[in-house]
Amino acid sequence: MSDDTLFSADDIRMTYQKLHDNVQTRNLIRSYSCNRRDIREVALEGLDLSKTETVLDLGCGDGFFIRKLNGLLADNADVVGIDIIDAGNTRTFLDMVDSMGYRGTFYQTSAGAIRDIEDVHFDLIIASYSLYFFPYLIREIARILKPAGVFIALTHTRFSLQEITRFIPQCLQMIGIEPPREIKINKLFNRFSLENGRDKIEPYFSGVERIIYSNNLVFPEEQINDCLEYLRYKRSLLFKELLESEPAKYDRMLALFHQKILARAMSDGKLQLTKNDAIFRCSQPRP
Repeated sequence: MSDDTLFSADDIRMTYQKLHDNVQTRNLIRSYSCNRRDIREVALEGLDLSKTETVLDLGCGDGFFIRKLNGLLADNADVVGIDIIDAGNTRTFLDMVDSMGYRGTFYQTSAGAIRDIEDVHFDLIIASYSLYFFPYLIREIARILKPAGVFIALTHTRFSLQEITRFIPQCLQMIGIEPPREIKINKLFNRFSLENGRDKIEPYFSGVERIIYSNNLVFPEEQINDCLEYLRYKRSLLFKELLESEPAKYDRMLALFHQKILARAMSDGKLQLTKNDAIFRCSQPRP
């Protein structure tokens, strides 16, 4: 589900293939978020989905977003999940959809598979923190959405985690690697972000609503190890430049990276990370 010039399918698998890690990541985000509202509930607020019979979740994982649709859809609705990773997602997704009284289907494939789906097929399409891997498919999403359907995309600000991503070029330079002008994790955030999402969607949808979900992750100094654990789950994205050029220097790079994080936490008594997100609710797909 990625553009190979940025992150390959293997990079995505390395980050998301362990169901336990994904659950732990969500738990850490929930524990240290300043915004205590569930972003999925914010995304669904005010929507009448009682006549929704067909749902597609792109990059569904284990069905994190789908869980919030329980009781909101038409009886016996068809819920389709697409994800490049299985790693237990298939069984978890299908069992969860079945427990909600809906019919579930899971395809382990890339998001590009939607090119083979017939026009105006789905009432609801979801891309929860996945669209920045395939923003070039927005046209296809509009094509397969019904005229009265809704497309919901959750995404990050382009400045997400900026307090620690700025350490990466510094650490690369310290171990003798010339850092790029822009590291790939920041390029990823900027492919479809809070800031530019509307511009990317509006050519294909007449109705675009953006809801800003303001948030920070705040790790007290005494709990900074939880922050390091959270970042460990993202290492394949954070350290892409190093891992593809000189992986033998990874341990040294990681040690320097951790030193900078610990020094910041000791200086401020905490580490605060930018975690602002955006919800795009899109309707009226253009012909």
